[in-house]
Amino acid sequence: MDLHEAHEIITSSNKIKVLYKGLPIWIEEIDNNSETAQIRSLTTREVMGVYVKDLVNTKEVVGKINQ
Repeated sequence: MDLHEAHEIITSSNKIKVLYKGLPIWIEEIDNNSETAQIRSLTTREVMGVYVKDLVNTKEVVGKINQ
């Protein structure tokens, strides 16, 4: 995934399924300078920093974000 795509996902009103190493994650924030994202595993709740390029957008909408 690239930075533009990651920003589109976190600003979308849809919940988009994103994977890191095959596991579902939530993108919490993006650092444009280092091209990294802080993510949270949806299976273990672990928070980690990873390169945005290592994230996979499945393009699958799994719901709406409650606003």
